[in-house]
Amino acid sequence: MPLLHKSLIALALAGILALPLLRLDADASAPAAEAPPAMVSVAPAVRTDFAPRHWAPGSIISRRDARVASELEGRVLQVAEVGQHVRAGQALAVLDDTALRLRERESEAELARIQAQLDLAVRQEQRYAQLAAQQNIARSQYEQLRAERDMLAQDQARARAQLAQIRHQRTQMVVRAPFDGIVAERHTQQGEYLVTGASVARLVDTAAPEVRVRAPVELARHLGQGTTVRVRSADGERDYPVSALVPVGDEASRQLELRIVLDDLQAPVGTAVDVGLPSAEARSVVAVPRDAVILRREGDFVLRVDPAGKAERLAVKTGAAVDDLVEVSGDVRAGDRLIVRGGERVEPGQAVSVQPLAVALAAR
Repeated sequence: MPLLHKSLIALALAGILALPLLRLDADASAPAAEAPPAMVSVAPAVRTDFAPRHWAPGSIISRRDARVASELEGRVLQVAEVGQHVRAGQALAVLDDTALRLRERESEAELARIQAQLDLAVRQEQRYAQLAAQQNIARSQYEQLRAERDMLAQDQARARAQLAQIRHQRTQMVVRAPFDGIVAERHTQQGEYLVTGASVARLVDTAAPEVRVRAPVELARHLGQGTTVRVRSADGERDYPVSALVPVGDEASRQLELRIVLDDLQAPVGTAVDVGLPSAEARSVVAVPRDAVILRREGDFVLRVDPAGKAERLAVKTGAAVDDLVEVSGDVRAGDRLIVRGGERVEPGQAVSVQPLAVALAAR
């Protein structure tokens, strides 16, 4: 009897353990449920003209950036502060003009002396003219007096020119700003002796920015004044025309210089930017959104939504990229609906449910 009970218990346990296996076999033999449609967003492939760009680093500079120098020498009495905004004609530095003021007084006195002598000579010339007409004096005496009067007139003109020169030099003892700007650097200090031609300060007009960029000389055939280029900064990207092109390449770097006027970009002088320059002629290509290309080690591909609403994998080769579009070659045609959101887990042949791109971006 005990042996019979043990056999019955063993059979019962074996039956219990076999039930899951029977259920697994039943599930495996049942047909697999179809996966639910994947939520995706699509964008069309387009045919467009592509002009590949060469991106080069550039800097924002000012069209008016000057190291303002002094025409005369003298001791510095006053100089503008760094960061000070000045208007055209406003003083950047004031030099001591004591010596010139003394020379001006001396020149004024000399001019007055010559003027007195000239007045006397004119009166004598008038009297001698009457005597010569009455033949009371020799003609040669009258002519000599008239020559002396003319010489005094020339001395007077020279003295006036010297006085005007001294007064002009006095005005140059105040070094003035040639244009509106901001004092970026100060090259002299109060109390220093400034020599002729020495720089007083660096003045920069921050209201006249432009981009200076260097490009390879082989791009010269695609560039010229008025050519549209793209400037990328922290504020985004915008197109601007080339304002100036220097068609002279450097022998060491094999690059030439371009200037691009920025009328609406507010950025400090010295800001780094990137400039997209056309590097080839425009050509018609099929382009897809950058997010539509799925990069894999075995090869790049895109997922196209067919008329039945199912995903189809198409192998592609990528080319040039402009903005958010990428050139592709393969079986992609303009107008194909390509998955740009939600395609990472979509399998070929899987049904998809298309939702607007703005909804997909808001859900992320």
